[in-house]
Amino acid sequence: MIFLPIDALPQDKTVRSQLLHEYFVGQYVTSQLIDNVWSIDLHFPDFADYYIDPHLLEGLAWWKNGVTISEIPFAVKREPSFQLSLNDSWTLLAWSQWLSSVNIEQTEIPSEIVILHVDDHDDLMSPRVWDKESIWSDAITGESLDLLEPNSVINAIRSGAIGIGSFIVPLLHFIQKVQIRHLCATGYSVARQGWYSLTPTLVSDRLFKPNCKRLAVELQSCQNPSSVIENKNTYRVTADLNEWLKDLPANVPILLHIDMDYFNNRFNGDSDWEVHTNRYDPSREEVIASINVMFDVLYQNEVMDKIFNIAIALSPGFFPAELWEPAIEQIRYQLSKQ
Repeated sequence: MIFLPIDALPQDKTVRSQLLHEYFVGQYVTSQLIDNVWSIDLHFPDFADYYIDPHLLEGLAWWKNGVTISEIPFAVKREPSFQLSLNDSWTLLAWSQWLSSVNIEQTEIPSEIVILHVDDHDDLMSPRVWDKESIWSDAITGESLDLLEPNSVINAIRSGAIGIGSFIVPLLHFIQKVQIRHLCATGYSVARQGWYSLTPTLVSDRLFKPNCKRLAVELQSCQNPSSVIENKNTYRVTADLNEWLKDLPANVPILLHIDMDYFNNRFNGDSDWEVHTNRYDPSREEVIASINVMFDVLYQNEVMDKIFNIAIALSPGFFPAELWEPAIEQIRYQLSKQ
C-alpha cells in the first residue's frame, strides 16, 4: 500500500487511472481517497485476460505444474547455459549476477560491454528507481538497489520498480560504455536509421516526489557516428543479421539478451490484436527457422564464444504461449553445439 497527498493525483477517475497505469507498468493499480490522502493498492494481475493469450494456461503448464497467473512476474530459472524467465524484467538479474561474479573474480567491473538485444522493443523506459548522489533506491519500497548485489535486484523486480521495458537503463548508468546492437524485425529497424547516442540522465519523479530523480536515458541520432562510437554509449537497430554483428569491438564482453517476441509478437500486449491486419505473427515453422538462422550467423561469425551471459524471456501477452516449448527446445539444441 502506498499513500500520496491529495494534490499528487488528479480528481478525475479516468485521468488518474491512466496516470497510475502508465507509472506502474505491468501492475494492476487501484486508488481510493481516504481522509484527503490517496491510498494506492498495487498487485500483479491474477486473471488470464490481462495477458490476452488464449493459450496462456497451456504455456504455464509447460513452464511448471502449479504456477499461477499471479506468479508470472516472479517466474525465473537457470538452465545450464542461460537464464529463462517469463517476464523480461529478470534480464537485469542475469546481468547483475554476472557483474557480481566478475567483480569477485577480477576485483573490478568491465568499463565497456556490448549488448546483443534481440527484441521487438527497445526496452529503454525509465525504471521506478531513484538516484540520490549516485545512491539508488526502489521508488516503491524505498529499499536500496545495487547491481553488484543481486538480491537487491531481485527485490526491485519483485516490487515492480524494474519492469519489462525498463531493465536496460540501470546498466547504462552503471557501466561506463555500453554498445547496444538491437536486432528487430519490425518497426524500429525501419524508423531508426544509423547510429544513436545513449546519454544516461535523470528525470523528475512526477508522481511520488518531484524533487526525486529517476534513472532515464536520452536517445539521439548521431551526427558524427565515428566520434560517438569511440566515446559514448551507442545504440543501433537493424533487421539484418550480418549488419547486427558488423564491426563488433574486440576484447569486449558480450551479453546476449533474447526476448522471444522478436520471433513472433502476435499480441503485443494489445487486447484488440485480432483486428490488426498487419500484426507480426510468423508461423511455428517460421519461428523455428528464424531461431536457426540467427544462431547460425552467431556461430559463423564466431560470436558465440565471446558471449559471457545469455538471458531469454518468453514475454506472456506478446510471444504466443503455444510456441514456448518448441522455441525453447530449439534454442537449447542450438546452445548445445557450443
